[in-house]
Amino acid sequence: GRVVAIGDLHGDIGQARRALRMAGVLDDEDDAGNPRWVGGDTTLVQLGDILDRGDDEIGILILLQKLDKEAQKQGGRVYVMNGNHEVLNVSGDFRYVSRGAFGESTRFSEHLVKLFGDKFRDAFGVDEEDAWARQSKARIGLFSPGGPLAQQLSMHHTVLIVNDTVFAHGGLVPRHVEFGLDKLNRAVTDWMRGKEIKDDETRQALGMAIGGVRDSIVWHRAYGTEKFATDEDRSTSCELLGKTLGMIDGVSRLVVGHTPQLGGANCECNGQIWRIDVGMSFGVLGAEPQVLEIDGDEVRVLSSSSVR
Repeated sequence: GRVVAIGDLHGDIGQARRALRMAGVLDDEDDAGNPRWVGGDTTLVQLGDILDRGDDEIGILILLQKLDKEAQKQGGRVYVMNGNHEVLNVSGDFRYVSRGAFGESTRFSEHLVKLFGDKFRDAFGVDEEDAWARQSKARIGLFSPGGPLAQQLSMHHTVLIVNDTVFAHGGLVPRHVEFGLDKLNRAVTDWMRGKEIKDDETRQALGMAIGGVRDSIVWHRAYGTEKFATDEDRSTSCELLGKTLGMIDGVSRLVVGHTPQLGGANCECNGQIWRIDVGMSFGVLGAEPQVLEIDGDEVRVLSSSSVR
């Protein structure tokens, strides 16, 4: 069926709702505050980077989780992916976390303590007198491997294939496919759940999926260049992409986020790569939301002008 994809949201729930309405899957909330899924059997893919730079990260995670429950009642699905900023937070790197997001984490941790009692009290630092210590400890407790929100993120994909499209936050290269996409997904899941990583194969998988800043899946940028500097650069990237896609049966395109596109969502390499991070969060560019729609053989970008 119809597939829609949304790029990086970075803690901006207002822009997230705009994008979801643009995608034709979200209506106003019901009397109980639950979002209404109006997408029927549509599959929605969010490309990751919900965290950092904005104040409403957990709000977006909850919104998408609720939407998935409603979507499944109609034969649809909501898939959320892990980006490099999810990896940063589970790694304990909070340099891009906004002040408001620290506050949101603290309130959420206090809510969990009320629900589950003393189980989380020490881990979340709810009794800390110093506000900064309380906020830091709450964030660490929620997002460290095995923590409640890290476990939520562990259920998200690092690579996802829907019909003839493969989705990845940053990009894919042949060695990822050769190693095994399922193994890469599983390694990230195990790490986020707090499983002790002992074997070399899982360590290798984590390096390919989330390590470094060059060609791991969540950090890769070679396909995200909005305008290649030379025809040779374009040819090299498109050749690498074509080889990668050719190794995955039935797949004809790759969709990525990660690198904001100043001119809006776009494609390259004869439609084999679509870049859909438009920097919509006001913590990034505050750009107009755009959504990618894949309906059969037709692929198009939805914007405020196209859906009026």
